[in-house]
Amino acid sequence: MLTELEKTKRALAGKHRAIDDWLDARQALLVEYMRLAGLMPARSKQRSLPGHVELQRFCEQLVDYVSAGHFEIYNHVVTAFEQASGDKLELAKRIYPHIRACTEFALEFNDKYSNADEAQLLLLDEDLNQLGPVLEDRFKQEDRLVKALQVVESLSHQRV
Repeated sequence: MLTELEKTKRALAGKHRAIDDWLDARQALLVEYMRLAGLMPARSKQRSLPGHVELQRFCEQLVDYVSAGHFEIYNHVVTAFEQASGDKLELAKRIYPHIRACTEFALEFNDKYSNADEAQLLLLDEDLNQLGPVLEDRFKQEDRLVKALQVVESLSHQRV
């Protein structure tokens, strides 16, 4: 996922400040996810449950990321699509349900773990294993939307 993120950042760097900030937030979220899931190299081979503070921080990052997508980025993208021809708008209609499903999963994860007790923490690895593919699909769908936005914007600049 980090490799794909780097490709996306290279392709989109400097074109939209909001998208640059959003991709930086994605990277921070992804690094924290990988750390919590035990996917980052650790100094010790023994892994322990995360502390309440670090899990709460991850949940906040997760909610902030999905919220930024809905309230900042998607509004911009949808507005651009509405001004374009029907094909691009159809792309947004096909992608948005995937993104909405991920948002619902992320909010459920947050509800479960933002104030988790010891019993809930025992399920964390399993839930992180489910969250990873959901985030990966979301990132792919978001990248498709943003790339389509680039096409729409380049077409509108050609018309001017």
